[in-house]
Amino acid sequence: MKGPSSAPALRTPEELWNRRTAGFLAEIRPYLVYALQSVALAVILLMLGAGVGYNYLLTSAPPSFPFKELAACILLPAAALSPIRTYMKEADLIFLMPMETGMSAYFDKAASRAFRLQLLLLVVSWLAAWPLYAKGAGESGLLLFVHILLVLAAVKKVLLYGRSLELKLSEKKMISFYVTLRTLVAAGTVYLITVLTAWEGTLAAALLLLIYLGCLYPVRSRAVNWTRLVELERRHRAVTFRLLNNFIDVPSVQGRPRSVHAPKKGLGALGGFRHRPEDTYRYLYTLVWLRSEWFGITVRLTLLGVILLAAVRGAWMAGILYALFAGLTALQLKELQKAYRHSDWSFIYPLPEGIRSRSASTVVFRIHALCLALLALASLASMPTPLYSAGWFAVTLLLSYLYSKRQRKERQWS
Repeated sequence: MKGPSSAPALRTPEELWNRRTAGFLAEIRPYLVYALQSVALAVILLMLGAGVGYNYLLTSAPPSFPFKELAACILLPAAALSPIRTYMKEADLIFLMPMETGMSAYFDKAASRAFRLQLLLLVVSWLAAWPLYAKGAGESGLLLFVHILLVLAAVKKVLLYGRSLELKLSEKKMISFYVTLRTLVAAGTVYLITVLTAWEGTLAAALLLLIYLGCLYPVRSRAVNWTRLVELERRHRAVTFRLLNNFIDVPSVQGRPRSVHAPKKGLGALGGFRHRPEDTYRYLYTLVWLRSEWFGITVRLTLLGVILLAAVRGAWMAGILYALFAGLTALQLKELQKAYRHSDWSFIYPLPEGIRSRSASTVVFRIHALCLALLALASLASMPTPLYSAGWFAVTLLLSYLYSKRQRKERQWS
């Protein structure tokens, strides 16, 4: 009878790679679903707002606007960032390191997968930057689009090759030098491709890449730095799970950030608690909001609304955006009142009847009023006169107060 073994030596490198990739995806899938559900609304609103701002830029910017340079800035992150996942573990230092000569297929699959994913990101970035490039170049067409995309793909291939050689280095100064060099080459090639004409940019980028490949020649024959691969994979996993932990508790996260105490003045302004019987639940609901996902959702929605209101022009567009984000924040804060609906403390302590619903409504109204005030301040940049902003703020604040008062009565008798 064969006992369990932690050694993966019986598997081919391709099978081992496929198993580890599938295992990592299966590990993060449950948390990823909740994270996507949390950010879906914000992403949709951000895309809508970005589309409005992008269209305004293309139609209203003067001819002297640096369209090509802005297109290069959009392309730079997708070109420069070149991570390669290897899914290495500490046990591999014992079981796989002696098999280094037979692991080339494993690392080839890692580089191939990194290229496919990053090429997809590069295509998306080029689609976003294409209208700016076409506007600045004064020409467009499918052949030009494909030409530059193929050049960008070649740039990404060379940069990923450089990244794979960087993973073999162990000296900090050498690592810093080659990382900086790769970043500068990425910025230079993207700039040359977008600012110069198509063929001039292609030739200039090719020359720069040849110089970069020459700089990589001294380190091309180095052995794999297994210890660094394990450390980089550990960091990547930690970053991934810490990011997911912002949306849902991830048990595997080590060293979860400790709770940060909210300032007493801020708690008092929102909750209005003064150690009186009628303020019993206000402190509780203020803390519930500050320490739950509602805080992040409210802040993101308000911040997005502030950015869009400051960017658009015209009373109608600003009014629509103001009403939209005022309603969205109210819709999210509405859920806060449902917390502790079935609390037993009201039966244990002699608390006034309906105190929970009144406290929840008061906290929700104050938070919403603060959001409305921030939106109104941002709308000053887009409204024709400050009176429009003041009018929108007064109307929405009154509606919020009336809705809060109505909810308080309904929940008191429910």
